[in-house]
Amino acid sequence: MTAESGRSTAEPIALRERASATPLRPERPVRHPAETRVADDRSVRPTSLAAQQEWFARAVMTPESEAAPVGASQAASILTAGPKLDPLGRLEIYRHAYHARLIECLLDDYPAVAATLGEADFDELCRKYIATYPSTGSNLNGFGAHMEALCRAEAAEPAVIASRELGAFVADLAALEWAIVEVIHAASADPLTMTGLATIPAEKWADARLVATPAFRLLRFAYPVNAYFQAFREDREPEVPPPQRSAVVVYRSGPTIWRMDLGEAAFDLLHALTSGRTLAASLDEANGALSGVDEREAAARVTAWFRDWVASGLFSSVEFA
Repeated sequence: MTAESGRSTAEPIALRERASATPLRPERPVRHPAETRVADDRSVRPTSLAAQQEWFARAVMTPESEAAPVGASQAASILTAGPKLDPLGRLEIYRHAYHARLIECLLDDYPAVAATLGEADFDELCRKYIATYPSTGSNLNGFGAHMEALCRAEAAEPAVIASRELGAFVADLAALEWAIVEVIHAASADPLTMTGLATIPAEKWADARLVATPAFRLLRFAYPVNAYFQAFREDREPEVPPPQRSAVVVYRSGPTIWRMDLGEAAFDLLHALTSGRTLAASLDEANGALSGVDEREAAARVTAWFRDWVASGLFSSVEFA
């Protein structure tokens, strides 16, 4: 890799589709029914099977910090008691397990965010996430998509996260970790090669548009989160760094996820190339970012970046204006 383009860091992964997650941490004690603030109204007892299923789903999915949409009498009119628990107590087990699994799902997607915040604060953040962005589908692969947005909101008005600065850093870190998740599950495409590019007539190059592979995410940050994330992966217990602009591309090559640091000029060029601009327009944008560099040196850098990106499989095809 060139110094300006940055190093690529491999991210070992296991490709999988996830419909649920299994709790790994000890379960929190199930609250006693008396501690649950609920309406106690037998008059709203659902009668049809569909209504009972809808009632049960609402009861289970209600955040644990809120009142359940069912009281002890209503639960008793629908559910049966067990050897040790009354009907509402049995329902609470299902409700707790549901939320515990969603939290484990978020922990699976955001291990670095969890380590940065600590177990207690991350658990509280997850419960706020579940209340703000409840699961709406049967597949949880996309459930954690809004963690960055929640952290940005925390940075604006801290409630769970300790400070605005920590919220801003964690939001950047969440964006990086979610990009990895998206690239894991992105579709595959045959990469564009230098051999394939060689078949394009020279006179058509100016109007060429490069199409990024689906397993590709390009990000710019206010903090050096990729370096922090790599230190976390290596169990070095990194300190939260001060603000420093950074950029990274996350992509998949075969079964492996890669993270490549980018300098400002390299980011500008790659962003232009993958945003639908022609090659000529992209090079013009790169020239602006390299205005203080000798012309021959600038051309050498651009050529080296382009070869690196093609060799890394960042592009899948070429279109023409």
